[in-house]
Amino acid sequence: MTLQVTAHSYHLRHLIEEDRLLIAVDISAEHELAMLLTRRLTRNLVSAMAKMVADRAPQPGPIRDTVLDFEHSHAVATAMAEGHMREENRNPEQPKQLAAPLRLVQEVKLGPKKDGGVSLLFDNREQVLVIEISGDRMHMVIETFLQIAERAGWDFPPIASWLEGSKTVSVPQNRSLN
Repeated sequence: MTLQVTAHSYHLRHLIEEDRLLIAVDISAEHELAMLLTRRLTRNLVSAMAKMVADRAPQPGPIRDTVLDFEHSHAVATAMAEGHMREENRNPEQPKQLAAPLRLVQEVKLGPKKDGGVSLLFDNREQVLVIEISGDRMHMVIETFLQIAERAGWDFPPIASWLEGSKTVSVPQNRSLN
């Protein structure tokens, strides 16, 4: 039987000893469901999300890139000012217990939503974690992944040139990454 959890908020942190990102959601006051993401899968996920954002912009070319850059900066600044985007401060002396053993995500599926958001489905073949992202939070989520990757020392390109590169990224028909 597969455990599936759907959430609107998540925790993201870098596990130094494994050089992987850990994405987790709280399922109770004491437990969380967490999964591991590789560098390659994270880069593909962020690229696919950026492509989704770029595809919904109305005008092509440099004007679109300028608008997207402004939209991204504004959304991230607003999220930080309102406290929706903040550093993870969990008490290391009282870690939450894992609801299931840590496993590597094998596949991520992106389900576009009408509001410009996305449902991110992380599947490790034993558990499924679905994160619902609204359209107004897309930039914040992209930025969160990029900031954690940068702190981890991963070699992701800067956001402006990276958005330019995301236009050539090929995403499978059903928007599944693995």
